[in-house]
Amino acid sequence: MILKELEDESVKKWQREWTNSTKGKITKDFFTDVKERLSMKINLTQNFTAMVTGYGKTNSYLYHFKIIKALTCPCSNSDQNIDHLLFDCQLLNKERNTLKQSIQKTNDWPTNKRELIRKHSKEFMKFTNKIPFDEINVKQNSCKVNC
Repeated sequence: MILKELEDESVKKWQREWTNSTKGKITKDFFTDVKERLSMKINLTQNFTAMVTGYGKTNSYLYHFKIIKALTCPCSNSDQNIDHLLFDCQLLNKERNTLKQSIQKTNDWPTNKRELIRKHSKEFMKFTNKIPFDEINVKQNSCKVNC
């Protein structure tokens, strides 16, 4: 009983800190509720983590740390960020169409990031795991900053 009360209080404190923090903006779009996230069973992969945090594999992230010359996506003049990859990138049309088809069965597309996780986590996980980051980033950024 006491352990449960301590756990509940800890989650409430975590939620307050999460809500008030100015960090983790991309992740907050996917996971707004700490208790809800803790109850989810998610098989973390590099691609999934990159998509729900914005860290690691996108050109906008790599550009920020001066690892590459341009943050634009090879498919267009748009910045290659999470929203672009999820909703617009032409290089991911096939993967996105598969995701859309599975979601459209419930008439939820276009959807927001939180709903992708809450209602369609398996489909979203499949989508993220099929993103060929190395292929879509190599086309434009084969020459790194210090070439």
